[in-house]
Amino acid sequence: MRLLLQQSWQTLLAHRLKSVLAITAISWGVISVVILMALGEGFYRAQTESFRFLLQETQMVASGQTSEVWQGMPARRPIQLTESLMREVAQRSEIQRYSIVYEHREVSITQQRGTAIGSMVSGVDRGYFSLAGLKLTLGSRDFSLHDQHNHRRVAILGDHIAATSQLKIGDEFKIRGIAFRVIGIMDDESSRFSFGDNQKVFIPSSTFKDIWDTQPNMMLVLPAQGVSSWALREQLRHTFAQRLHFSPEDQEAVFLPDFGSGVAVISAILRGIQAFLAASGMMTMAVGILGVANMMFLAVTERTREIGVRLAIGATPQRIQQQFLLEGLLLVVIGALVGLLLAYFGVLLLNHLGLPTWLGEPVITSTTVWLSMLVTSILALAAAYFPARRAAQLEPVIALSSRS
Repeated sequence: MRLLLQQSWQTLLAHRLKSVLAITAISWGVISVVILMALGEGFYRAQTESFRFLLQETQMVASGQTSEVWQGMPARRPIQLTESLMREVAQRSEIQRYSIVYEHREVSITQQRGTAIGSMVSGVDRGYFSLAGLKLTLGSRDFSLHDQHNHRRVAILGDHIAATSQLKIGDEFKIRGIAFRVIGIMDDESSRFSFGDNQKVFIPSSTFKDIWDTQPNMMLVLPAQGVSSWALREQLRHTFAQRLHFSPEDQEAVFLPDFGSGVAVISAILRGIQAFLAASGMMTMAVGILGVANMMFLAVTERTREIGVRLAIGATPQRIQQQFLLEGLLLVVIGALVGLLLAYFGVLLLNHLGLPTWLGEPVITSTTVWLSMLVTSILALAAAYFPARRAAQLEPVIALSSRS
């Protein structure tokens, strides 16, 4: 085997130009597969991060209106969820955590010098941002129990309103003429799917209720371990139906959106895009492997007389086939390793240069490496096998009479 490997290596060195061209073609194919799959993985992760709110099974609960007549009461009857009822329902064992959200629009929000910077204010507690899948920038802090208990005038800004107003942590601004201090700013990466949270000003719910006498806008709840989102929605609907007197089958009385049903579709679409990118790279790789096959067939034709001599002096057809097969595999292995190395540096370069936020950062995963190697191996065997078999099937007399 060692002698066979040496012979194959010497043959490749003797045909340097063809070997380099074949290795280049294979390397380019591997680079295409790995980089395109890395881009696809980065895109998938970036978009999945945008939909983190949907993926973590947080359930939104909001007031609605009845769509059915129930126990003598008319349809289209407004259903108002109060804070006391929300807190009572949130004590159920099916609920792990919850956050009650207040909201007021068309509010005068100004900088210290009077310039208007926004119009939406939300009153939340310290659990809201984690339940909504939102992150804060470095140096920010969430609302504390101290903020809630003392009705402190502190605020967290959505990234859009912070950017347009140029307010920073520690700066002051006014809500309805009342001074508030900025203690946090939302991270723009986590606010791309956030129901407009990037344009809101958040203050402690206790402070919000000091300014406005209003009922909650909605509640976010996280189901307990082992409780499905569907079971939680059904339990919440039946509980509210008993307390507020509407049909338990009325889907419009309380707003309980099923965001999870769209997650599978979104995930499938993103994976489909990733698969398309991988397939595009594999087509490029197939072209490179085809070049190897053509080179091997050409090598068999050019070395027909040499093959005849070797067969005449006792070399077996299996030995001839093994040598040509090994030559093809050597080309593919070298090309694949070079391609992987260049793809790795290519991904590092892309991350260093920076890509659009929506595209994410390219990531080479173990799956990418193994899949590219598997496809390369299969195509390599196919590319090397048929020329090797052709060489092994040559008749010594016919091969010796060749003028190649």
